Amino acid sequence: MTAPGHRPGRTWRSGRLLGAVLAGVIATSVGAPAGATTTTTTTNPWVPGLNGTMTVGIDQAPTGCNPNTASGDTWASRLLLEPVLPSAFLVNTNGQSGYDSALITQAELQSTNPETVVYTINPKAVWSDGRPITAADFMYTWKQERGTQGPVGVAAGGPPFFSGTPTTPGATATTLPGATGTTGPALGYRQIKSMRASNHGRTVTVVFRTPYADWQSLFNDLLPAHVVEKVGWNPSCTSLSPAIDLSGGPFQIAKVSPQEVVLDRNPRWWAQVPNLARIVVKIASSAHQLAGWLARGTVDVALPTGYDQPYLEAVTSDPSVATQSQISTTFLELQFSTTSAATAAVDVREAVAHAVDRQSLVNSVVGWADSSIVPAASFLYAQTQNGYPGPKPPPLQVSGQPGYSSTTTTKTGVATAFPSTADLSATGRLLSGLGYVKTANGTWQDPTGKPFDLRMAVDVGDRWATLSAALIAKQLGAAGIGVTQVDAASAQAAGQDLSGGTVDMALLPMHASPYPSQAIAWYTPLLGTPGTAGSQDWSNLNDPAVNSELVKASHELNPVDAAPIYTAVDTTLWQDMVGLPLFAEPSVLATSGLTYGIAANSNGPSLLWSPEGWSMRVPPTSPDTANP
Repeated sequence: MTAPGHRPGRTWRSGRLLGAVLAGVIATSVGAPAGATTTTTTTNPWVPGLNGTMTVGIDQAPTGCNPNTASGDTWASRLLLEPVLPSAFLVNTNGQSGYDSALITQAELQSTNPETVVYTINPKAVWSDGRPITAADFMYTWKQERGTQGPVGVAAGGPPFFSGTPTTPGATATTLPGATGTTGPALGYRQIKSMRASNHGRTVTVVFRTPYADWQSLFNDLLPAHVVEKVGWNPSCTSLSPAIDLSGGPFQIAKVSPQEVVLDRNPRWWAQVPNLARIVVKIASSAHQLAGWLARGTVDVALPTGYDQPYLEAVTSDPSVATQSQISTTFLELQFSTTSAATAAVDVREAVAHAVDRQSLVNSVVGWADSSIVPAASFLYAQTQNGYPGPKPPPLQVSGQPGYSSTTTTKTGVATAFPSTADLSATGRLLSGLGYVKTANGTWQDPTGKPFDLRMAVDVGDRWATLSAALIAKQLGAAGIGVTQVDAASAQAAGQDLSGGTVDMALLPMHASPYPSQAIAWYTPLLGTPGTAGSQDWSNLNDPAVNSELVKASHELNPVDAAPIYTAVDTTLWQDMVGLPLFAEPSVLATSGLTYGIAANSNGPSLLWSPEGWSMRVPPTSPDTANP
């Protein structure tokens, strides 16, 4: 069985680094998640087979064909394109990144002054139309992702290269996987001074104008430049497109419909041939429908974006189903507008935060799913990540069918940076100090005599946000603060409502990646107008201390030196009360006993990040058997 965190045929390798001081920049090994429970074993006499079809059920449909744009940066689009579009670096189950040797045979940080990274592209790497994957694909991505197209020139005695100077952000969104778009790379692309192709386009030399620590986050989900140059970086596609999303991975898109997406083996794939011949992804309307499909055998695997207690009981009580439950790296945050008339004052934001009982939210909304989830203690990191303050619970719990061993560890809550329970006396003290008055019926009025009512946008595409919204409104109502809910179809839409002044606060799922410089997009105006060029500063926060410290941290190539800077930023964000981090969201992956080799990865939507080792089980006498 393939170990979680390793791609068969797409070997995860660390990049070579210059000097011992940089030894921690990229992880050097891959294994099971830190703190994970014991690996399951099975007594099923059937063995992994070859050439089978596996059916996967999800509860969201893809929205676009380029996951690096706002329209395509959704959970489903990224999940489905994971085995199709090539990426320079992969993130394993431990949240560590290493280059994918199927695409890159070497990624070397050659110099730190100036920072210079050399990528050597695998000479066997080709797109599914037969065109080679070359430096041109990397260069086109850079030109688009930095938000403007720089001049084209020719290096003395060398091949064409591109160079440019960062300018005012354009209209192109630059994102990584995540509920709100983990947009750290936008700054990284802008910090690139030049790119040079050599070795017949198989070597790319990237020179940065200033150091960028999270350079491994660049050049992921590459699209074929020879196609996208014709259709545009942000084509008008509302789903995946086989004509645009050419494969540079083990599977290619064979069919797309509103009900399902079919992925077939990529016949031009140059690395290990996948065991499966086909993956069919069926799109359900709800987690409830997924549970029914799994029970009836309509799907072999089910991964909902959110679920309720009946769903969890259904999949965990089925003796033919194994489940992998873990805490994801997505955390829910109640984010405040720093420019709205109602919440511009930090004391008002703090007063509202004190009226929210986060421990009660955890108990009611997610406690039944995972008792080790605690009120969040960070604006930058999810509960299971390195960098998160305090102990972390085990990220993986496995249970299920006969023959499986299960270890479930429950840990008590950890101290948070802000009280986990409500403090209505603090709410009253802060509001009274600003001239607010509490009426005889228990509601607050602002200094002008207007009722203190807040408008709250809710990403209704996130079930945990939807469940939390009603409880938060009830808690604030009990404190005398009125709440009007405004439904938004996505995190992007809720964020736009917040930044545009339509609402005063928003419930937003935040996907924390291994690259903490993404906080530049979340909490600074440095990338430009929210919603464009990678900026997701939905709160309109503009704190000079946060701005300068985040940029400083992004320049620190040694993560040991960067860590205390990010800690200081986190502290400042609590003082600004830009929002109230609530809790990390749980996740559960359910698989039937006929499947083999599937491992969950909490560091992204990445269910399909490593499908080459997946198999459907067959009788031991079958001629189509794999060698596990």
